[in-house]
Amino acid sequence: MKSGFTDNNGVKIAYETLGDPSNDSIIFISGLGSQLVYWTDELCQEFIGRGFHIIRFDNRDVGLSHKTPGVPPSVEEIMQMPDFQAPYNLSDMAADLVAVLDSVGVAQAHVVGTSLGGMIAQTVAIEHPGRVKTLTSIMSAPSRSSALPKENKEDEDGADAEEDDGRDEAVSASLTMDMSDPSTYVDIQVEGYRVTSGPHFDPVYQRKILQRSFDRCYHPDGWSYQMMAAAASGDRTELLGQLQMPTLVIHGGVDPLIPPMGGKATAAAIPGARLVIYDDMGHNLPRPRWGDIADEVAALAKR
Repeated sequence: MKSGFTDNNGVKIAYETLGDPSNDSIIFISGLGSQLVYWTDELCQEFIGRGFHIIRFDNRDVGLSHKTPGVPPSVEEIMQMPDFQAPYNLSDMAADLVAVLDSVGVAQAHVVGTSLGGMIAQTVAIEHPGRVKTLTSIMSAPSRSSALPKENKEDEDGADAEEDDGRDEAVSASLTMDMSDPSTYVDIQVEGYRVTSGPHFDPVYQRKILQRSFDRCYHPDGWSYQMMAAAASGDRTELLGQLQMPTLVIHGGVDPLIPPMGGKATAAAIPGARLVIYDDMGHNLPRPRWGDIADEVAALAKR
């Protein structure tokens, strides 16, 4: 494994690489508030075993990367803001990824992102198409409205009102967790993942990721700044219609955080996109599906 830093107009971005650099490169993008360690060594081995070179990095405002100065609004306040100015947007975060590719000497990569990372991946494909061999958007959406459970409730098939109310309450709790106390940070996040991860939730594995993240960098303000970036970036649906690279969209059928309609909307927007929905997957990458997801990405790369 190799590690380093790159600079995007004064913004320092930390990255790591794994595997044989002579192989096709995949660059992994983490979701809201998640560090590069979300793409664990065990998960990355699934892709290395399929002949890929791995690049993973910390988005700005998490991990070892640049931190935005000042005190952001709370996540609750951001969710209620109809319009506001953010310190940066998804285009800036997409440019961070391009800077990482430049730093490791990779002209084109297979771009794979989860959740917020999927939104960044979509933005990279729109704004820097020459750097993207294939696009994989996982448990994500093309706009803020298509990512919110309440916006999508009426579109979901067979939705039970009582079950939806419980889901909304659980999701709201997971998004508005008080992470200001370092002594309870890991415990609270484990419970948040328990709510959103689906039937294959592994608390021991998730705690290891969260503890490693905490040990690398405790910076709860990053959640708010990243959410502001997503909210300020608008709807990508029309621009996604112009993409020409092979595209894979993966979503969890029981994802309570970004409902399946978010994935369906993404796939519908991109010409020729392949949509895969796993009925036993929530808003996380469950170990029983790692091999399936890696196989899908490898098949996409062969296209």
